[in-house]
Amino acid sequence: MASADSRNDQTQDGRANVFDVLIRRNGWFLLTFYSCWSALSGLLSYARIATADNPPLAWPDIVIIVIVAAAVTVGVAFPLAFGIVEGIPMVLAKLYKDSVREEARKERDQAWEAWLERREAAERDGRPFTEPPPSRNGNHRDNGN
Repeated sequence: MASADSRNDQTQDGRANVFDVLIRRNGWFLLTFYSCWSALSGLLSYARIATADNPPLAWPDIVIIVIVAAAVTVGVAFPLAFGIVEGIPMVLAKLYKDSVREEARKERDQAWEAWLERREAAERDGRPFTEPPPSRNGNHRDNGN
């Protein structure tokens, strides 16, 4: 079995495969996983005990129900916690990146509109217009980003 150091050397950002959590988020993942797992196990155990055929149940029966509920809910709690800890930051980063891009597009469009207005005003007045477009003066990009 590979050590954590050798696994981390294999990748640039601390990931080894799709189900690994970023090292800096391990604490959040464990907190989320155990919270989800406890809640789901408790709910499933309570539902099973509350709907028992002949209440009250004996302690051995309750313990078995809780153990089975804990085993069953691991398969739900793990992907749920992974989705929360890795998915939410990913979606928020995408939304932030899109808003930054939209602001850059607006800024670029305003620069082009202002340049076009100056060019049209120079043509109306019969003045020569030698100002380079915004894509050539180095202040704004014109690559659609």
